[in-house]
Amino acid sequence: MRLGCVGIGSNAIRLLTAQWADGRLCAERRERRGTRLFAGLVNGRLTEDSIRSSVSAVRELVEIARRDGTQEIFVFATSAVRDAVNGAEFQARCEAACGVKVEIASGEEEAALSYMGASEGGLCGVIDIGGGSTEYILGDDERILKAVSLQMGAVRLNALKPIMTEGDYQEAMELCQRHVQKGTKELLAFEKREKWIGVGGTMTMLGAMQRGIPLFAAGECEGMCVSLEDVAGWGRRLSALTLQARGQVPGMMPHRADIMPCGLAILEASMRVLGIETIQLSAHGNMDGYLKKKFKKIEKRC
Repeated sequence: MRLGCVGIGSNAIRLLTAQWADGRLCAERRERRGTRLFAGLVNGRLTEDSIRSSVSAVRELVEIARRDGTQEIFVFATSAVRDAVNGAEFQARCEAACGVKVEIASGEEEAALSYMGASEGGLCGVIDIGGGSTEYILGDDERILKAVSLQMGAVRLNALKPIMTEGDYQEAMELCQRHVQKGTKELLAFEKREKWIGVGGTMTMLGAMQRGIPLFAAGECEGMCVSLEDVAGWGRRLSALTLQARGQVPGMMPHRADIMPCGLAILEASMRVLGIETIQLSAHGNMDGYLKKKFKKIEKRC
């Protein structure tokens, strides 16, 4: 059986289709459309242009999944839609356009899905840096011990404090440190985790830059570890470059050149506050977790 899900994120809208074999998710198609929905959140409302472009992307990805013969398709939205005053309007227009019910995941639900998607079991922590929010999760196998969602994402930070110089990067990182310190107090009460996994676009692009490979080959970076020193070094290096020069760095997607230092500032701040020396990168996040959850429900019914 093939299932598919479309995730409406704050920076991009993604499609994942997969099958289930021997208790594992087997991804078949991954597609991405960069709509930067959060940037269309003005005075608490999604603009008409942002709604139209994102609804169009959702419809296109659902149609791709249907053409692939996907038996059941799910759609869920995260930070930008749940923050928007007109999120329900966006939800209704998406449902009318693609014929699929759209769920709006809470921050805690999003965190749990990210953990389920990235973790293969054992005691570990997961950090998921998105466009509008960042999730922190501590878990033990499939049991979530604590999950926290902070309104601090790469697109959100870029709107608040664009990073154009090394000084900007340092200020942004220190701002994030204060936010993480305040927002993760309950996580800090747990015993320190040796293993942390990072998911989201910041992580995959960091791996691609570290290896000097095209981002479409980022699967080669699955499981690689980067140190706090690596993260800080990339943050300061990119912030010292012009947007054009950043876009030419191997592994960088030019249209993400403005927000990548913001993602790195969030990651560096998180690692410093949580005492993380190295973090393992993964391309598997909340969409993988969403489909894993669905397949496991089907297994139980059978």
